[in-house]
Amino acid sequence: MASQSDRGWFTAKRTRWLLGGPMAVLIAIMAMGAMPLWFPTGAAGVDHLVFPLILFPALWAAGFFYAILAENLRRAALVMTALALINAACIAVLWTIS
Repeated sequence: MASQSDRGWFTAKRTRWLLGGPMAVLIAIMAMGAMPLWFPTGAAGVDHLVFPLILFPALWAAGFFYAILAENLRRAALVMTALALINAACIAVLWTIS
């Protein structure tokens, strides 16, 4: 009978924990950083600052519940990784134009 240490580190439970915890928070923070790229500028010519702060809990909750409730764990990991990469690219674009 295989012991607990023989199963490897990336079990389904740990992968869901990593996707629903740190990865969901990271994606929500990165989406907040990328929002000035796709949100329109405000009336005074500056980007809205309140919308990312208000939307942060919703973004985190969406990532958390998707990671926890997804039936296909590999697809959930790929989707969340793609979202992180897209948001990182948006942040890089914002840094280059500013």
